[in-house]
Formats: sequence, C-alpha cells, structure tokens
Amino acid sequence: MNFLNTTQARPAAGPPVLRPWRALIAVLPFLAAVVAVTAVFWSVRDRIPEPLAMHFTSDGTSDDFTTASHFLTVMLGLPAVLGVSIGVLVLRDAAAGALRGAIATGYAMAGLFGCLGVSLLLQNVDAGDAAAVRFPPSYLGLALGVAALAAVVGGLCAGRDRVRADEVAGPARPTPPLGLADGETAGWSRTVGSPTLVVLGPGLLAIGVLIGLAMNWVGAVGFAVAALSCLVFAGVQVTADRRGLTVASPLVPRPRLRIPLARMEEAGVQQISPLGDFGGWGYRLRGGRSGIVLRRGEALALRLTNGRVFVVTVDDAATAAALLNALLTREREKRATGPGQED
Repeated sequence: MNFLNTTQARPAAGPPVLRPWRALIAVLPFLAAVVAVTAVFWSVRDRIPEPLAMHFTSDGTSDDFTTASHFLTVMLGLPAVLGVSIGVLVLRDAAAGALRGAIATGYAMAGLFGCLGVSLLLQNVDAGDAAAVRFPPSYLGLALGVAALAAVVGGLCAGRDRVRADEVAGPARPTPPLGLADGETAGWSRTVGSPTLVVLGPGLLAIGVLIGLAMNWVGAVGFAVAALSCLVFAGVQVTADRRGLTVASPLVPRPRLRIPLARMEEAGVQQISPLGDFGGWGYRLRGGRSGIVLRRGEALALRLTNGRVFVVTVDDAATAAALLNALLTREREKRATGPGQED
C-alpha cells in the first residue's frame, strides 16, 4: 500500500507584502505611551515615595507597593512588547483583512497603558507615605475612555483594508476528485492561524494585568481566561484523510472536531468574509452553515448529508477538497459493489 503525501503539494508562497508606513502608524501610539510615562517619571522621580503605591482596592485604597524600577518594567515593557508584535503583524501583512482592527486595538492598548501609567505616577507625587495614596475608580473609567477614543483614532489613521479580488466571498465551487490508484492511501494537513485572535489575546492579557495591578486580581481573572482562550485557539490544525475531516488545536488535545466521510456529500472551495458571512471569528453558526472561521479568504466547504454546510478557513483548500471527494467516490463505489462483489 502506497502513502501519498499531499501535504507537500502546496504551491510556493510569494514573498510577504511589507507595509512600512502602516506599520509605523501602528507603532506610534506605543512609542507615545512609553515617552509619556518616561517623561512624567523623570520629572517627578524626586517627589514620589520609594516604594510607591501600585495596587489598589475597589474603593481606591492602596494595598500593595512596588519599587520604581519594577513600575517602569511593567509600564514600559508591556507596551514595548505589544507594539513590536502588532508592528510586525502589520509590516508583514500577517493580519490581512484585519489590519485596521489590529491597529485600532493597538491604539486602545497604548492609550490604556499610557493613561494608567501617568495617573499612577501623579497620584504618588508628594505622598509622604505610599499607604495614604488613593486611586479612585473613576481614574480607571477615564483610562478606559481614553482607550476607546484612541481606538477610534487608530481606526481612522489606519484607513480601510484592501480586499484582493480572490478574497471576495462567493458560493462554494465544486472540486474534481484527486486521482488515487487502487489501494493508495492519502493524507493532507495544514495549520492555519487567526491574526485577529493573535492580536486580541495579548491585548486582553495586558488589560487583565493592568486591572490586577491598579485595582484587584479578582477582576483580572476574566480577562486572563479570555486571553488564554484566544491564544490557545488562535491556530488550528486541519487534517483530511480516510477518517474524514479533523480540526483540532495544535497546542491542546481537546476540544477536537471530526466530520467522518459518512456525513459528507461533497467538498469544495469557498471564499469567506468573517464579518460578512458569519458575523465574526471563531466557531460560528449561521443560517444552515457552521464552521471555524479564523481569517478572510479561502476555505474548505463541505456539503453534509443533513443539508448543512461546514466551512473551515485554510490554505490549499482545493487539495483537501479534491482528496475528500476522491475518498467519498471510493466509499460510494465500495457500497455500490457490496462486500461480496469486491475483487
């Protein structure tokens, strides 16, 4: 029995599209946040207590303290990491179709970090005892308002995302079956990631850290769980073989989705717009269709025996569809001949 390795059939990808000016726009708010916090710290460094108040209860009373060096590490290090991450995504066009959202999210994170960092420093100014420093909850509301405003500014500065002609959503097109010899076994596998979740995960984690440091860690748990979910499911491995279609996280064994050949009628290729077709990203359900939608563009589309359609966005979907159609044809021929009529 031969094994046909279709995982090497993917055509060579072209060089990444570099977008230096858009990447500069994406990084600017993080630079501004770092400069603002650094400038304020430098101007008041002789007027703040050591250690300074860093953590506060829900009523604004300080209950934990940190050194100036630790404060700077958190308030300058996290924005720097986020800024570099988003800048690289935008520079290499790795968030194709979601660049505007990535830039707007970056602006919001930078605004949140900058506002909280400056506010914490100013509240510590001229405090003889750090335990007497207060950070009213309204300051956190102000920081969130600044973040929202910064997100609007970021979206406007980013401009509209370009949509290539081959990314326009359309109906699934049938795919001819792959030629398989008698007794030949074939397998296909790809890993696909979601630029949106890659950006959203660190962003939620950053918000959680800030809330934990500024208010309390109980309020940060929800953001930490959401961030972990985004990062775990920011990529999935899609496999097509004699068992059918399997979609699973490459990081954890469960959850795993499997659609056996017995539930399939036909496989094809479809162009997907996450917002236009499914209203968002992730595991989606809408009007007779379901699927795992991680990005815009090419998707493997399965017409199931119950009349529904299942899609998963993945590169080289045509090869997966051709393989599944070949395996479906083979299964139907086996059922038609019957076990007693096989050679």
